[in-house]
Amino acid sequence: MSMMRPPAADRCATGAFVAWIALGFILAIAAASPVLQPPASTAAVVEMPPVPILIALQWTPQSQFAGYYMAREQGIYRALGLEVQLVHVDAERNSLDMLRAGQVTLASANLSDALMAAVPGSDVTAPEVAQVAQLVQRSNLLLVAWKDMGITQPSDLHGLRVSHWQGALSTVFEAFFAAHGISVNHVPQYASVSLFLRRGTAACAAMEYNEYHRIWQAGVDTGRLTTFVLRDMGFGFAEDGLYGRADWIAHHPDTARAVREATLLGWRYAREHREETIKVVLSEAQRAGVPANNPHERWMLDHLLDSIFVPDAPPVQAGRLDPRQFDSASHALRAAGLLQRVPAFSEFAPFEGPMPQ
Repeated sequence: MSMMRPPAADRCATGAFVAWIALGFILAIAAASPVLQPPASTAAVVEMPPVPILIALQWTPQSQFAGYYMAREQGIYRALGLEVQLVHVDAERNSLDMLRAGQVTLASANLSDALMAAVPGSDVTAPEVAQVAQLVQRSNLLLVAWKDMGITQPSDLHGLRVSHWQGALSTVFEAFFAAHGISVNHVPQYASVSLFLRRGTAACAAMEYNEYHRIWQAGVDTGRLTTFVLRDMGFGFAEDGLYGRADWIAHHPDTARAVREATLLGWRYAREHREETIKVVLSEAQRAGVPANNPHERWMLDHLLDSIFVPDAPPVQAGRLDPRQFDSASHALRAAGLLQRVPAFSEFAPFEGPMPQ
């Protein structure tokens, strides 16, 4: 297993540097959009009272949310006129439920889950939930199986016990099984892969940046596993994004766009300052009483950064939702009977213009 080393960086005057970059983003956004007007001076930006924003993150503290942490820790949100507070959910609370109930301003969520929350019924004429930014550009979904149970190809799973997550993500696995003409004994999977590790299932769902590495850390050499990478087999959707209530975004486009840009700056900072970022992540986990270790959070951060800033993708792609990803996810959900109506792309992703060629 190889780990990417963080580039050397000068930590001096970080706060001033971030403030300068953030102001540049404000001016750039304002010039590109009639929604935002450039401030008369830097002092005007500083003197404006920050806008309070409460963001629900879709799971407990880990590197999956490193960009949010660094945008807060480095004062990037504050430099863009925001006072951001982050709250984590768990198995008892859902970030999108909190958003729709008005308990938070914004929420992180998987694209497929957000699509289901956006148009919950056929009588809804406009999406209730809309996207602020698409962060994770590619799928990290895996199906991991025991090789010594004779599983080397999808057909070998027929009739066996396979655990995977319920809800929107189950659609991907069901489509995978259907495409290969196999029927499995579905077992609900929750917050751990312990049942798989105890060989209670022949295969389990995993994220490349999370459970896959947890299995390795539990003492299972990867040579003992058969791993199906769903994005390489035609079953991958974009994942984590940032969402708000559609009516709130319509009335606060300046603020929503500022959160989008600040969060992306936080992820860019995390990419250039990985060691510092890991320390912040571990501190977040420790405060929340969540087990975490340096190697796992490093693995997660490296893999997530490659999914947010995809190698060989245009730099402007970061943070944007590709209409093809939107179509792929929404049509799969509708075919599975989980989505009654597909929202218009322009309504679901109001900040997206034409994709760069």
